[in-house]
Parts: sequence; C-alpha cells; structure tokens
Amino acid sequence: MKLDKAKIFAFVREHFSIGKLFLALFVLFIVFIDENSCIQRIKYDATINELRQQIKEQNDTTEYYNRKIEELTSNKDMIEQIAREQYYMSKPNEDIYIIENPQ
Repeated sequence: MKLDKAKIFAFVREHFSIGKLFLALFVLFIVFIDENSCIQRIKYDATINELRQQIKEQNDTTEYYNRKIEELTSNKDMIEQIAREQYYMSKPNEDIYIIENPQ
C-alpha cells in the first residue's frame, strides 16, 4: 500500500486549518503553560484548602485556650486543683506523696 502525497495533503488541507491550529495552541497554552493555567489553578485551590484547614485548627486551639483562661479566672477550685496536680503545691501542715506507676 503506497501513500499518495497528494491524498495526504488534501486530507490535511480539508480537516486542518490555520484557525484550528491556533485554537489548539491557545487551548494548550491556557491549560498547561500560562501562569494562570488550569493546572496551576488546581494547585492553588489545594493550597488554599490546606491553609483554610490550618486556620480552622488554629481557631479551635485558640478557642480552647480562651475557654481555659475564662475557667481559670472564674473558678478558684480549678486553680487549686491545677496547682496541686501539676506543681505539687500543698496547704500548710499537709504532706504530699507522689506515687509513680511502674511501666
């Protein structure tokens, strides 16, 4: 089977044009090459979603500590409990025994 150059040229001329070529190049440029390309946009969206998640986690942490501060400023028993448990403080004439769990 021999390829006829005239038939190939006629096929290319009939199905492909300069306008289609420019359109294809434009689409390739938009999708892959441009700094605002679709691929870059997807990466930016992923980064934005990750940063929003980090902001949400930080806000939750801040809210937790604000509630703890509010609880400590309003509840004197909580301050005493933390002082006894974490800092081993005691009242006068009171002994503290520290029991460690062997592991």
